[in-house]
Amino acid sequence: MIRLKVTFVFLLLIPLCLPVKLFAQVEPAAPGMASGFPVPGYVILSNGDTLFGKIRWALKYVENNPVEVKFIAENGESRFFNASEIKGFGNRQKVWEEGIRSPIYLAPEDYVSLPSFKKGIPVFMNRLIGGRLTVYQNRSSGIITTTKSEQNTRIDGIAFFFTPGEGLSIGPSYRTDYRIIESRTRFTSYFVSREGGAIIKVDKENFDDLYSTLFGDCPAIGQEADKNPDLKKFKNFMILAEVYNQVCR
Repeated sequence: MIRLKVTFVFLLLIPLCLPVKLFAQVEPAAPGMASGFPVPGYVILSNGDTLFGKIRWALKYVENNPVEVKFIAENGESRFFNASEIKGFGNRQKVWEEGIRSPIYLAPEDYVSLPSFKKGIPVFMNRLIGGRLTVYQNRSSGIITTTKSEQNTRIDGIAFFFTPGEGLSIGPSYRTDYRIIESRTRFTSYFVSREGGAIIKVDKENFDDLYSTLFGDCPAIGQEADKNPDLKKFKNFMILAEVYNQVCR
């Protein structure tokens, strides 16, 4: 009888362990994954002070965005923070790859306290790109499974180049890893704020209409698009946004 119980518990544990290994083996992990256990991170208080410790999502959502996180200080003290109380938080998750004993840390993620798109309730939105054009993840948007196959050619710009296997390089000093680019270009829509203005939703259906509003004030972007017409396609929106923020400051 004891043997049966042990075997049963062991079998239950196997499915819980498998996703972690598979998660590390698949192509880049999608951003905005819930942190159900404490991970390294920070919170930015309403007065601008930053506290470092560990972060765990409270798994409370409004419009699919987290609204509360648990912060654990280095001394072990913990407290819950709501999106209406602080300016934002960040976390850095880790995964384990089969055959490697040390964890692999994913790229840090920053979340900003903002009114939700529909109801205007304070939520935490994942900031994918910051700058004159700030792009936030729409966690409710679907994932484009064909993005990787569509982005299989190098883009040679005037001030940048993009290679699927290497990443995005802008000028002599700015570079984004290809895994980050791929993980951020798998969504069907994004929330975008231009120079701190109102948030708009950008998707494949309205991208052509919004192109001039988003990028039309920068002649350098026009030159880049003339050389690489594919830049004006929605599938390359995240690449274009990064180029815009670096070239059109």
